[in-house]
This record gives sequence, C-alpha cells and structure tokens, in this order.
Amino acid sequence: MKLRASYWTWKIINGQMDVAKMPTAYLMLDGKCAYDCAYCTHARNSKTDGRFLSRIVWKEIETSCLLKFSVFRRVCLQVVNYPKAHQDALTVVTSLNDALSKSPEIRPLISVSTRVSNLKHVTKYFEAGVDNLGIALDVADPELFKRFRGGNFERTIELILEASKIFPGRITTHLIVGLGETDAQIFEIFKLLKTYGVEVALFAFTPVRGTRLEGNPAPSLSRYRKIQLLRFLIFESGVEPKISFDENGYITHLEMPPELTEEASRRAYLTSGCTYCTRPYYNDRPTSQELFNLFEEVTG
Repeated sequence: MKLRASYWTWKIINGQMDVAKMPTAYLMLDGKCAYDCAYCTHARNSKTDGRFLSRIVWKEIETSCLLKFSVFRRVCLQVVNYPKAHQDALTVVTSLNDALSKSPEIRPLISVSTRVSNLKHVTKYFEAGVDNLGIALDVADPELFKRFRGGNFERTIELILEASKIFPGRITTHLIVGLGETDAQIFEIFKLLKTYGVEVALFAFTPVRGTRLEGNPAPSLSRYRKIQLLRFLIFESGVEPKISFDENGYITHLEMPPELTEEASRRAYLTSGCTYCTRPYYNDRPTSQELFNLFEEVTG
C-alpha cells in the first residue's frame, strides 16, 4: 500500500505552511489503476510520472503521519483503483479514524473519492466511518463517457442516485468541463443531481503530458465561468436559472438574478464540492493570471 499526500498537505504536516490556508488535507492511495480514463495521469496506459495526479505532485508518506491530520477540517482520500484498492482504502479510513480519535481537536470530516461498482461497496465505506463518498461521473456525454472513461454512463448515474437515497446528503460526484460535452448536457445533469441532493465538484479539463488527451485544449475560461455560475444558481442560490442555448447546446444567455450580491456571485467561482474543498492549482498553474477554480482562506 502506497499512501501519498498532495504537496501542500505535505508542507502543512511538516510545519512549512499554516493550515488556515488549506483546511482540507488531500491523500492519495496509489497503485497501478485497472481503468484507462483518457484524461487521467494514473490511467492504466498513462505515461505520466506516478507522483502526479492531474498537475499536482503527491509525496509519499507513512501511515504514522495520520496522527498529524487532526489540525485539518476535512481529510479527502483519493483512491487509485488498483486490485485490492477498496480493501486498502478501508484500512486507511480505519487508521485515520483511530488516529483522529486520539486528538483533543474536533474530528475532521473524512471524504473518499473512488470508483465503486455497487451499493455494497458504498455501504462499506460509510460503515468504516466516512462522512462523504465521491462517485465520479466526470464525463457528461454518454458516448464520450464510453470512449474517455469506460463503463456504462446510465448505470453510473443510477448508482449515484441509488446511493444518495440511502445516504442522503453524503454523496458527491465530479464533472469535467471541456471533454466535448455541451452546456445543455451539463445543465440536465445538474438539475437531476440537485433533485437527489448530490453535490457536484466541478473541474476544468486539464491536458497533462502522458495522458491520451494530452493534445486536447482546456475549455475557455469564459465558458467555464458560465458553467460555474449555472452550478451556483442551481445548487446554492435556490434561483431558477434564466438560460438560453444555441442550436449546438452551448449557453448564449445566462442571467444573474439582481437580488444576488457581488459577494454572492463571486462564490460561484470558488472550488465546488465537499465542505472546505479547495484543490489549489489542480486545474491551474500558480503563474496563471486568472484561475479556473478560485480558493480562499477559510476563517472562523
């Protein structure tokens, strides 16, 4: 079992950065993935250095380091789906809960993001003490889902919705903008997931060297901002979006309700997903003048 921490998480647990700037710790359970997602650095046929997930470096740590994680508000475990990955992930969750129980600090939330195939797997994670489980959809177009992610699009959505009925408010999913889907397809998925109380962590497609889609472009920032605003209106504002699409399914008009303040509208562009989610520079270079997913220091 190989456990890694994202670079910023590693710096925090080694006393090189203030946890206030990064309230979520990011862990990765690493190995050779059984799947071959075209956009993923850990895909079965990816040629990317295994220390990377997206464009972030992850440093190997010992499980004894989990004792240091009580300073965070949430711990997010990303699971690479190698053989016996679920067994190892449950072991890490148990070890993490044991470590956190020894601290006088308030126990951080524990989230796991992994590729589960049935409700039995889902239930085991919650029985182990997970607060939230991420079941990634990633690709909003059914045909592109088969080509880029593999598996059955309809069955994946069905599993997400079934899990949300049994564990309401505790299931999340990921969607990637820029894989060839239309805005209208994302809109329909947003509405469906909102109905079932499934939160969406939104990503901009990031071309990374060594993946099958390394030559594809990232989405334009202007398009991504529209999708972020759409997600915000549906999931957070409680306002029915006033939206229009062109003949190709792309947004031509999305109205910002006048009752929303400038501060509220800015929240639309923050990293979405679980509570305290930040994922700094997951989609972006630190030198970028404007980031796809903004993050801010959490206070209070």
